[in-house]
Amino acid sequence: MSEGGGRSERTPLFVPVRGFDGAGAERAFRPGRGLPAVVAALALLAIGVLTAVEVISALLGRPAGLVPYEQVAGWARTTAWNDDRALAAAAALALIGLVLVLIAAVPGRGRLVALRTADPDLVVGVPRRALARVLTGAAGRVDGVRAAGARVRGWHADVSVRTDLRDTALLRERVRAAAEREIARLAPAHPISLRVRVHGPR
Repeated sequence: MSEGGGRSERTPLFVPVRGFDGAGAERAFRPGRGLPAVVAALALLAIGVLTAVEVISALLGRPAGLVPYEQVAGWARTTAWNDDRALAAAAALALIGLVLVLIAAVPGRGRLVALRTADPDLVVGVPRRALARVLTGAAGRVDGVRAAGARVRGWHADVSVRTDLRDTALLRERVRAAAEREIARLAPAHPISLRVRVHGPR
């Protein structure tokens, strides 16, 4: 849980985006899928190297035999397309392909939250931990709150406060209102859901 104080966050990033809208601002701070792309590239490189070794060694008359072609070919010749094993292999390959397509199509979650500005060509990004600190400060300033903390994950914010008051329901609404005012003031490009928890005296 992010508490107030601590080390300073990075300065907000300013990214010029022509034709700004909410979706454009959100995409501006989404990272690419670097790690899956590297894994897929290495897998393709390994397959290419293996194929090259097999082909060149066969042309030189000394097959490397790294891939058991005879066993694979024999299994393919004796296995029908409607065989359970063939269907399972096809389903596994299709699932791998679908996962790769989804990884390529769906961008990763960024570390910055895109905020709207008065300038339609300007997008502002703030770290999620900085946004959590803002919500922590807003909740901590509510009368009756003894301690506050917040955490922002994705487009969801959790605010937790401690109080010595017995009537926690009223305090929960006041804390929620304070946090919602801060979120509205910052104007995130994507709606942020909010959950407020109040811990009363033990």
